[in-house]
Amino acid sequence: MANGDSQAAGAFHDATKLSYINLLTKPPLYKSYPGLTQIALPQALPPEMPTLEAISGAGPGDASGDAAPLDLNGIAQVLHYSAGLIRKRVLAAAGEVHYRAAASAGALYPIELYLVCGDLPGLAAGVYHYAPAKNALSQLRTGDYRGNMAAAAADESLASTPAVVVSTAVFWRSAWKYRTRGYRYCFWDNGTVLANLLATTTSLGLPARVSAGFVDADLDQLLGVDSEQEASTCLVALGQVEGPGPHISSALDPIGSGDLGFSEPIPYPESDLLHVEARLASPDEVTEWRGHVHGAEARIPGIGSLPLGEAILERGSTRRFAQEPISLDQLSAMLAAATTAMPADFGGGLTEPYLIVNAVDGLTPGAYHYSRKTNVLELLKEGEFRAEAGHLCFEQALGADASAVVFFLVDLESALGKFGNRGYRTAQLEAGVMGGNVYIAAHSLGLGATGMTFFDDAVTAFFSPDAAGKSLMFLVGLGRTGTPNRVRPFRSKYGVLKDSLARGAGGERRPVPDWLYSN
Repeated sequence: MANGDSQAAGAFHDATKLSYINLLTKPPLYKSYPGLTQIALPQALPPEMPTLEAISGAGPGDASGDAAPLDLNGIAQVLHYSAGLIRKRVLAAAGEVHYRAAASAGALYPIELYLVCGDLPGLAAGVYHYAPAKNALSQLRTGDYRGNMAAAAADESLASTPAVVVSTAVFWRSAWKYRTRGYRYCFWDNGTVLANLLATTTSLGLPARVSAGFVDADLDQLLGVDSEQEASTCLVALGQVEGPGPHISSALDPIGSGDLGFSEPIPYPESDLLHVEARLASPDEVTEWRGHVHGAEARIPGIGSLPLGEAILERGSTRRFAQEPISLDQLSAMLAAATTAMPADFGGGLTEPYLIVNAVDGLTPGAYHYSRKTNVLELLKEGEFRAEAGHLCFEQALGADASAVVFFLVDLESALGKFGNRGYRTAQLEAGVMGGNVYIAAHSLGLGATGMTFFDDAVTAFFSPDAAGKSLMFLVGLGRTGTPNRVRPFRSKYGVLKDSLARGAGGERRPVPDWLYSN
């Protein structure tokens, strides 16, 4: 009899246990390659181009025109200001804390960077892994494997591109804290790294182009990663294409996958299934999947901003906003930065910004939609929505206190119809890039920024009917950093109301907005 088999009850009980996050199982933030010689990178000079100019120029990059030559110093700058270790602090409660160049959900840093290059001044052709803590490269393969890269990405130009940066995600680093939802956060984090990378390449005069389409198994094999615990997420070609060069793939001997510092991560089947179902299996499938590169949309207002290097080095997620207004010019610059076209093989343009404006000089408080085509803010509904913003941002004071909160929404049905399951991670990636642009733009203007999690469907409902059918990928709060810069306790009136309704509290029924029923 089925009832006599107690395995089902035991399995369910084990799968539904709740506990505090186990700090003893937290995966290390750095991957290592014991036994491999590391090549120290030169100290990376900070990019001097004004940040807003660097972001606005992060367009397609002319692969055939004049471009700065790529050498070891350029590689060091690109890697360090994309994902490098920029400072350390010792905290009484947490010990030594490491801060990276790009923002990361929960400071878990799931993104690893690899380099595939031909012979460069100061660096021999090979496949390398970047070690942020030591600012060094570990050589995984010796020789020119750009032909393998070109074959995996179905892009012959990669065989004659000086170098390619490949990003991977170590899924357990995010899932350890965020569980199944951590899969999303990997692509957000990948996006913030890309935002820094594209701005840095622009400051160096290097063409750069992003590819999200490739044969996953082939690229993972080239890097030596295992595809389950760590997998390729995107690649960026660096530098001017040098000519038609031979499209030759080299034989790939097995190499070690490196040490991630853990062995038995908790499985999350939904994430695992999505990743498997989003893989591309052949160059023909990659070619069919790929879209067209967008042109640059440089519409950023001409206001002053800090040099890019300074903005990145000073960047840090804001923990408290001051509830003070910012200027309309500042908001306009950050929105234009967010929507600067990315040089990507999927074409971009999947994501639309929506806003709750709390305190912007010259702008009526309310809910808005920002048009990427016209650079115009459309007022959807006027009003004071601080409480609503705090609630939608997962009951966080940051949303209520911010001068503005930017929500990046996608017509997910359309994206999946065009790009299949891979369209989901692509949409998350694009939103992450847009959020990353906002991060560094805000800091270049002397403002603060922070990403937050959210109540998914409630956000869609709040911005409807305009946002009907769209899904939130990522959001960023903007404003002036408060003093002290630490999280304040918060509970919105909507959170209290939902708690009351959930308990079935009797008595007077207060009006409940329709959007509050979502989530």
